[in-house]
Amino acid sequence: MRMTRQCLVAFAAASLAACNLDLRNPNSPTEGEVTTSADATIGLATGLQGRFSQSYGNFAYMAGLVNDEFASTTAALISISDAEQGSVPPGTGIAENVFNSIYRTVRTANELLAGSDALAAQFDAGTRSGLRALAFTLKAESLGEALQSYQKIPIKTFGEIAPAYLTRAEALAYVRALLDSAAAEIAATPPSALFNSSILTPGVNLPNVIHLFRARYARMGGDDAAAITASNLVTRSGPTAMSVLTFPAPGVNFYANVTGGTNGINPRRQWRLSMTGGDQRFTWFVVPSSTVTGRVGALLDPWNRYASPQSPLPVYFPDEALLIKAEALANTNQLAQSQAVLDSVRTDCTGNRGIDDPKACLAPLVGALTQAQLIDEIYRNRRYELLGTGLRWEDSRRRNLIRGPVAAPAVPADGQRCWLPYAIGDRNANPNVPADPAEPTTFPTGCTY
Repeated sequence: MRMTRQCLVAFAAASLAACNLDLRNPNSPTEGEVTTSADATIGLATGLQGRFSQSYGNFAYMAGLVNDEFASTTAALISISDAEQGSVPPGTGIAENVFNSIYRTVRTANELLAGSDALAAQFDAGTRSGLRALAFTLKAESLGEALQSYQKIPIKTFGEIAPAYLTRAEALAYVRALLDSAAAEIAATPPSALFNSSILTPGVNLPNVIHLFRARYARMGGDDAAAITASNLVTRSGPTAMSVLTFPAPGVNFYANVTGGTNGINPRRQWRLSMTGGDQRFTWFVVPSSTVTGRVGALLDPWNRYASPQSPLPVYFPDEALLIKAEALANTNQLAQSQAVLDSVRTDCTGNRGIDDPKACLAPLVGALTQAQLIDEIYRNRRYELLGTGLRWEDSRRRNLIRGPVAAPAVPADGQRCWLPYAIGDRNANPNVPADPAEPTTFPTGCTY
């Protein structure tokens, strides 16, 4: 399985020849092989994880650029520096890569589900449940990243020549149903030792991933009760609390792969400088600089963790679950409980919980905060805790804080645009692709769903 694992963890913004499922190798079976060979189906599960790592990276990279997280490095293409100023014309690689890689992941998840059905008798129950839960989970998160990128998205694509584009509400309900299916699979039949040791990416805790994603999309849907329930199921201490993508050589961490060259980005220095005095979370992500500048003059800090090609990349940060819970408690006027949960994120310090994640090491909040103050503080902590996950863009939309394009050398705040233009490749093939949504012209604003 060594070849399988190396393919699985390769992570890059561009196509990865070693993990290309269109090539003929054990990890890239054809659709016909998947429905006739158990080994081919297992190989497809490995390829699915490689494809997800690529689509996740493309999404997070793009979302950070059209917000206030990232800026282009000196060698980056003009399209990258344009995106950091809020301009993403149709046909640019940023918009196309997000769409194409997400729907490659979705297609592979669909094929894995088809194979697990067609060959059900050839798998032991625990291996089959693991395969299906994995497919449901990664399909759900991929579609969730699509609905955070595009105003409308197709959700039923398997075997469809011209899939319909549906509204955000319809897509979000479908994403949540997929995650419920994943949870039901492993609750009914726990994944087998074979699945956990030889199929699932080393370093990933599938139940934790499922529960975290369920909390994430319950929050997005305004379902506070479900968000609290799912957050409470996420393990937040010990070695299983953090799920990561790993990169044994020749695999390369996604952000290490895009710190130089034509796709180069780094975090904006303002992200660190805007922190409350004493907040230590920046040390996890960046190395402070007073000299590094980008292509259009943005002040930058180099990566810390992600500078290493083999540095692991979190699938999620465990404190996201606490921040989701704090927000849901605040929304339901459980203010004291919300503040206590939020304080557990702020006061998290070196050695706490047995997890190597960002640590604020701040003092507890002083006095009882109002609901509005708590929500502000929760989103402030999301900004510093969840850098590079792509979630900042949705946070800007959620709070009606899209600020519009920002010309250099001005420093952007929050999101600079509402949506990506739809992929031209899909528009040329599918008559159901809508017109590109109109961007707002007055700011700050929310976005039309």
